[in-house]
Amino acid sequence: MAENQENERSRLFTLDENLRTEGQSVLERSGIGEIINEAGFHPVGSFVMKTMTWRDMDFERYDENPDWLEHWELGRRLAENTWVWSLHCNDSYRDPRTPGDYGYYWGLRVSNPNTGGNTFWKIDLWTARKEEFEKSSPNRDIWNSLMNEEKRYIILSIKDALWTHPQYRQTLLSVHIYEAVLENGIKNTDEFCDWWKSGYGKQTG
Repeated sequence: MAENQENERSRLFTLDENLRTEGQSVLERSGIGEIINEAGFHPVGSFVMKTMTWRDMDFERYDENPDWLEHWELGRRLAENTWVWSLHCNDSYRDPRTPGDYGYYWGLRVSNPNTGGNTFWKIDLWTARKEEFEKSSPNRDIWNSLMNEEKRYIILSIKDALWTHPQYRQTLLSVHIYEAVLENGIKNTDEFCDWWKSGYGKQTG
């Protein structure tokens, strides 16, 4: 049992490391990294917390006066990149489906230059005021301070088990996993599912 757990730990840590390395290479070789760095974006989420289990990177930038035209110009630059084959735009300030949400969003699908486009990455870019990000992710600093290698392993194992779940990214979110493990002491996927169903699952059921 101990050997199996150690092998699984090694597999998940290696998966995360390989994905972060691949993601960084995609940003550099595609030229997208240069565009978003110039625009003032910084990485957040699993890329920073070393909890990656799939090809998905998140970036944010602070703007005290978010400008729609500037946001659209950023999209034009990204659309001209030959490795970008899908762009999704959203204005959460005006979206009637999500009252109280904030920010301008670009969602990209990017072919991996290292594989000739045989694999692709999802890249999310959010622009909002700093205080708006703080309202939407109030526990981020707490989670960073509570993270250790054991909790990172638990988070990786839960994400790896659930990333194909039909509710994942719909009503079951990665932030729920961070909250469960880092704030509530959840230690495995079964415990997480019970915890989620008793809370967030009820809210969406």
